[in-house]
Amino acid sequence: MKFEQQNLSHSSFNCCDLSETEIQCCNGSGMSMTDVNLTGMHISDANLSELAIDGAQWGGAHFQSIGYGDPSQPDAEHNKDGVRFSDCSFRNGRITDCDFTNANFQNCDISGLVINGINIEELIQKHVPVEQRE
Repeated sequence: MKFEQQNLSHSSFNCCDLSETEIQCCNGSGMSMTDVNLTGMHISDANLSELAIDGAQWGGAHFQSIGYGDPSQPDAEHNKDGVRFSDCSFRNGRITDCDFTNANFQNCDISGLVINGINIEELIQKHVPVEQRE
């Protein structure tokens, strides 16, 4: 089934098989998805500003050129609001070539966290006053 130049706003799809569906050049602002399987989904060249993902599995997920867009288009306008992660597991994850300027990490388990070859947990312990060490 193919839809072109159709206004499907306010549509509702319930218990539908949309596997292998391709969506191009569409406005999905305000779209809501609940209890969906998006395994293997690929999103590119998209504006995901104010995207909220809650209660999702993300093992094997790959995020690239997020927050500042495609590096090949450095002059393009991008949303400057900071990205927020809460109650997420980055266990055994890898973060490369990311900008953490003014980032704030609170109540995070940093066991084994290594940044550019430096064990951060050990570094912090070197700067904690002796009376505060466990």
